[in-house]
Amino acid sequence: MSQSTQQLGVGHVATVREFFRLLSVKDVTGWGTLWHADAVITVPYPPEGFASAIRGKEDIVNGFHHLMGNFETFNAQITGIYPAADSDAVCVEYRNVATLIGGTEYTNDNIAVFRFTDGLISEYHDYFDPRRFQVVVDALPKA
Repeated sequence: MSQSTQQLGVGHVATVREFFRLLSVKDVTGWGTLWHADAVITVPYPPEGFASAIRGKEDIVNGFHHLMGNFETFNAQITGIYPAADSDAVCVEYRNVATLIGGTEYTNDNIAVFRFTDGLISEYHDYFDPRRFQVVVDALPKA
């Protein structure tokens, strides 16, 4: 898309901030309104037992309802935000500090790249230490 039809990254910073605010209060329903119907989450380095991609808003929201239900507390702290000057991308550094049900602590330092379509999140690439996230995957109820 041309710059005249697609908002640049700077215009999407508020959406990215709202993304992390809603996750931190575990409002997955509200968080789901930020996603495009055809969105994709990509996890280039997934831990064992975790998918490398989640496709479609419905699967993303359902998956995060399941995931966030395993946390007593969850706080995603933005430590850096870098909107692209020449595309719709926004790159974010953030730190997760959370407690799983049962008391296990989880922390991780992440870098995420957001892309947008029609003002909604259409791509979310999340880079993190899969060894540290394994504690979360291991705590998920088995289907």
